[in-house]
Amino acid sequence: MRREDLIAFARRDWRSVARMKERFWVDQKRHMTPAEALRLADDLRSSVTSRRDDWPSEDERRSDLETHARVSESLRRVRAR
Repeated sequence: MRREDLIAFARRDWRSVARMKERFWVDQKRHMTPAEALRLADDLRSSVTSRRDDWPSEDERRSDLETHARVSESLRRVRAR
């Protein structure tokens, strides 16, 4: 790799890249089937566990469960229309 390539990469408009990624994933999720979403989630899980075999830690599991409990309680409070 050439030095100027590395410099160009470092000077890239990262905000623009982030906006493009955001638009891409909004569109992807809009057209994704439930099966595709589950497959993507499992791919992400596999990716993390390949790098961190201790994931999720007990603290992360506890935090995740607390978040799910709060979301569930909030959803129960929403009146059906």
